[in-house]
Amino acid sequence: MPAQLQEALKHAVGNQTFPRGEKAAKEDTFFSMDDLVPVKKDAAKRSLKRVLSEMEELIREKKWEDAVALFYPVEEKQPELAAYGMEIPVRAKTAFALGQLQRFDHAIAELTRCIKGEPDNFYHHSSLAYTAYNSLFAAQNRDVFLSGKVRFERVELAHRHFRRSQELRPTGVTNFYREGMLYLKIEGKSIKALPLFQTAVACWDHLSEEERKVRHQERKNYVKALYRFSGVLLEQGDSGGALKNMTRVLSEDEKSGYLSLVFKYFALGKIHFHLNRFDKARDALLFALQSGTGGNHDFAHELLSRTYLAMGNPQRALEVILKIPEGRRRPYCRWTEADVLCALKRYDRARAALLKSGERDTRSRHKSLIRLVKIAYAENHFEQAMGYAADADRFFQEKWGNRFLEGIFWQGVCAYRLGRKSEALALARELKALKPDFPKLNVLFERLGA
Repeated sequence: MPAQLQEALKHAVGNQTFPRGEKAAKEDTFFSMDDLVPVKKDAAKRSLKRVLSEMEELIREKKWEDAVALFYPVEEKQPELAAYGMEIPVRAKTAFALGQLQRFDHAIAELTRCIKGEPDNFYHHSSLAYTAYNSLFAAQNRDVFLSGKVRFERVELAHRHFRRSQELRPTGVTNFYREGMLYLKIEGKSIKALPLFQTAVACWDHLSEEERKVRHQERKNYVKALYRFSGVLLEQGDSGGALKNMTRVLSEDEKSGYLSLVFKYFALGKIHFHLNRFDKARDALLFALQSGTGGNHDFAHELLSRTYLAMGNPQRALEVILKIPEGRRRPYCRWTEADVLCALKRYDRARAALLKSGERDTRSRHKSLIRLVKIAYAENHFEQAMGYAADADRFFQEKWGNRFLEGIFWQGVCAYRLGRKSEALALARELKALKPDFPKLNVLFERLGA
């Protein structure tokens, strides 16, 4: 090297000399060789863009098996994405496809890894909550098996991520609605579901028209939340509030048709029935049944039958209940059938209907048995009636672990009618210890002279 050039270089670097050997670049948290030579990292970015595009197309076409076969597990199918920490969007979409195939454990595992990498990502929490929620409904439908501790943990997992989703997006309709459904349909806790449905409705009500356009996909869950809100209000005894909200459902869903006319007008008929507006209940239920095409609408026939019975027309009530095919009459249909037959004084047929119900019913047989008690009592068959009452109490204890108060009462009444005063008094005292204000218990004590 010429002396002048060497002198210039020394001056440029502060008179420092260059090392003879090459020194390796030092990598740390903020820097890697891929920042210096990004060709491979850029290739991975292009791969990510391509993979996401392919996955979106497969998901749009509902080709779940293809999506899983091509991209799951990500570490094996797209190792360059995993190597550069770019795999989370692919994991999230793969988890969705796995969930659609009811491979819920694998989907949950993928989403758990997504959350670990992006702990404040609303979509990951929402997806995990939804996947856990779907798995519980699949188990309820017997498509998958979940029980005991595993089921309990799955319920808790869904709640935990629904709540985190709600924290991250407090104006979102869907996660409030879905957690309400989790309480209502999976746990049977309508009281806890009520404020969640109410919040879901309020979230939509507070959106501006512009916001509603942007978030139009949530409107369906708003309508469904409004429908469920009405149903829970009715269950809690607020028929007026239920009617107000069901009127909104009919108006809001008139054009969109998210809910079938059968269910909407059945719900309206049920509300009117509870308000003792039997003519309006009848009209709503008739419209519900006229609107239904195919499917099993025995619930609407049963309520319409009860409505006609309440209107003093047992013959029409019988015609309606008998439209439900014999083999499809579930216990609650049999109870209404028996009530109608009793109103027509056809006690043998009523008894036969209740006995058929009791053969199949493993949850609420006591309700059939207590009706058999009353038929036998009406015919002055007090010994038989007492036997049915004892069976009802025994069944309830075995199934639910508690005494059946109505069963105790009717045993006491029948013992009184049979002249077994000491036995009747013992039963009456037993009932008083459990429920002092049981209807007509004071009358029984008076007749027993106690």
